Amino acid sequence: MSKIPDIVVVNGHGLGEYCDVKRIPEPGESCTAYNRRAAMDAGKGTNVACAIGRLGGNVSFVAKCGVDQCGQLGYKWLGESNVSTDYYWLDPSIESCLGLCIIAENGENLLLDFDDDINAIQPDEVDRVVRKLKGARYLTAGFAQSVESGLTACKTGKEMGMYTLLNPSPLRDGLKLPEMPYVDVLCVNEGESYEMLELDPEEKLDWKELGQRLLDRYRCGAVVMTLGSAGSAGITADDAWICPPAKVDMVDETGAGDGFLGAVTWCLSQGRTLKQAMEWANVYAAYTVTKSGSLEFYPWKEQIPEIFKNLGREDLLF
Repeated sequence: MSKIPDIVVVNGHGLGEYCDVKRIPEPGESCTAYNRRAAMDAGKGTNVACAIGRLGGNVSFVAKCGVDQCGQLGYKWLGESNVSTDYYWLDPSIESCLGLCIIAENGENLLLDFDDDINAIQPDEVDRVVRKLKGARYLTAGFAQSVESGLTACKTGKEMGMYTLLNPSPLRDGLKLPEMPYVDVLCVNEGESYEMLELDPEEKLDWKELGQRLLDRYRCGAVVMTLGSAGSAGITADDAWICPPAKVDMVDETGAGDGFLGAVTWCLSQGRTLKQAMEWANVYAAYTVTKSGSLEFYPWKEQIPEIFKNLGREDLLF
């Protein structure tokens, strides 16, 4: 019988390609891309799981992939990061998901996901596997798979007694999400917040108002909002706070959000409060944007003391 993990990650696995541009193009604008390349980048689900595994978390990844290079690299990268692959499998009837990351000279990026929901784990498969993992304490899911698979993971996880975190990304055009009382933490960025509330970003609401509206609309337990260079914000029914960023020179923000979510989940599993977890994850994510790439540069637990010391946040070590 497989060992029950402490943390379960249910999300997609894919293979990323990269290219560079001078700057992110405006709508309708043509630009020249260069330096097209493949990299150690596995998509949202694998990134989160590997970030947790490298920090020493007892984590299992739940997903399926095609029988190809992408699928095989998933086994390799997950295994090397100490992530259980007991519930990650390859299916010869599907094709692996691919993505393209366009990186500007200032470090900003544009992500294009060539995902097809039928080529990822299905809701009935998610439900069946998560029920087998009763006893796990934390579950994180997202939409790099079918939306219903991500929601099912949180619904079933909550039913099984798990603390659930959902990153509803990538958001599909015109997506209407239901109330989600089974989500303990909704983890979004500012742009996703406006989109989920069907608001024009030109309204320029502050983070507290955005977070409260998300709570009211989706009935989740808490909202964690990443604010880019401004850090992150937490909003609950009773409290709201800002966690300031660690100041660094950004090279590439690719994968920073996945690393942040993985770090938050790991910190929670270590007994930190949500605010403490976010403070710690801000420093972790700040380090990742100083590197050109994502998964390849997620730090290992033994690297953390030096990283936090160099960024002037030794006070957050535990």
